[in-house]
Amino acid sequence: MADISLISLFSHEIVTRSGPARRRRRCARLAKSSPIVSKSNRRHAGADVMDARSEALAAYRTGSAFLGTALLRRPWGIGVEPQRNSALHVVLAGSCWLKLTGRDEPIRLSPGDVVLVASGVGHALSDPPDAAIVPIRDALSAPSATEAASASDATRLLCAKYQLDEAGPHPMVSLMPPLVHLTAQQVEANEPLRLALQLLRVEAQGRRSEAEIVASRLLDSALVLLLRAWMDNQPAGSGNWFGALSDPAIVRALRLIHEQPQDDWTVAALADHALLSRATFARRFTQLVGEPPLAYVTRWRMSLAAKALRETGRSIDEIARAVGYESAPSFSKAFSRVFGRSPGRYRNGSS
Repeated sequence: MADISLISLFSHEIVTRSGPARRRRRCARLAKSSPIVSKSNRRHAGADVMDARSEALAAYRTGSAFLGTALLRRPWGIGVEPQRNSALHVVLAGSCWLKLTGRDEPIRLSPGDVVLVASGVGHALSDPPDAAIVPIRDALSAPSATEAASASDATRLLCAKYQLDEAGPHPMVSLMPPLVHLTAQQVEANEPLRLALQLLRVEAQGRRSEAEIVASRLLDSALVLLLRAWMDNQPAGSGNWFGALSDPAIVRALRLIHEQPQDDWTVAALADHALLSRATFARRFTQLVGEPPLAYVTRWRMSLAAKALRETGRSIDEIARAVGYESAPSFSKAFSRVFGRSPGRYRNGSS
């Protein structure tokens, strides 16, 4: 269906930009050459969407991870300060309220619900919603938590925090919404996610010596499965970034930017590859991705450059050329604008 809608949009663009004779000639030429119209290439378009999804999900590879459980008796409230770590919370039993900093209305969480709160977003879990809040670390380490195991009014939570390995995160990650929420019904309907969360719960309660290593690996899998389930539950045209991964035209442009960052990309060139007019492409890209095409190109280049600076011994000149800059000074200026320090200082860990 995505391919059919794209063909319709593309045909509309030709109508608005060309006269009848030119339109017929161009349609005939593109009918022979367009990668969309053949069945085999429709499969390639679907593969592009899946590759882009995989790329986004793979960016959620974690660095350090913390995993724990809390058993809380009403009234209770735990808070997480804004920080680079993101947080995952699973309601194992009972219910509670989630409130994000800066958002007026709390969200009711029922048994089996799972939420992923983006890094930098302060939040609190409580029951009732106006309960006094204590730092989450106090609840997770409180010796009295196990004493409430038999209490009928207790809420049991599985809480995890994680930190991305990349100091300059994948642009897709930085555009994530502040909150991803899956209901118990959505989790139950997704067997891989349900099993991954069960394993996390078992590991959190086991407290083995190697728990940190295992928890990190399990959390990697759980996050990918959670995001995949959430993406699959998003309605078409919902306006968030992952909506772009359901749009073959925008996915085609993203793939080109990701695979060929060194190319001299312009909005017009990307629009041509996406088989859209320049204005339509720029508008749709900005709406779905959250920023204009060339701003995304720059952020992607800087993400790759930061990774190369951290993980390779390549010179700054080599890295500059690899991400599309003709000179090291122009690259350094762009890099400093994004990261607040020069490539050399970034590589050395200097502030």
